[in-house]
Amino acid sequence: MIDPMANLDAGVPGSSQSDEEKDIIDFMSLRYNLEKIDRMKSVMSIASGCLAGICGLTGLQGLVCFVALHFLVLVVVWTMKMKCSLHGYTRQSWWSYSTTNLQQSGLSFTLFWTLFYGLVYLY
Repeated sequence: MIDPMANLDAGVPGSSQSDEEKDIIDFMSLRYNLEKIDRMKSVMSIASGCLAGICGLTGLQGLVCFVALHFLVLVVVWTMKMKCSLHGYTRQSWWSYSTTNLQQSGLSFTLFWTLFYGLVYLY
């Protein structure tokens, strides 16, 4: 099997790769970038869970708060950190970028949402 990242099929007749399609990927940098993105998402889901708990949001309001703040964080990271160039930092599509670790973020959000709601309104 030919490795598409190694560009071993460049001399094969019938291959139609142009110079713009050939990418060189530094996997250490890619892994580092994905870890940083994941860490920012986790910290912001914890912070947004604290905010939702302190504000006293319950039920559907809390879910809407999570979704809105999740996508707000994604847009802020995309504009401020990535300078509107998603493919310069990761090879993910927009859908993959926005849904990666969504379950982990949701669980962190829920944990801190209920913790801070309980601390502020029950005690």
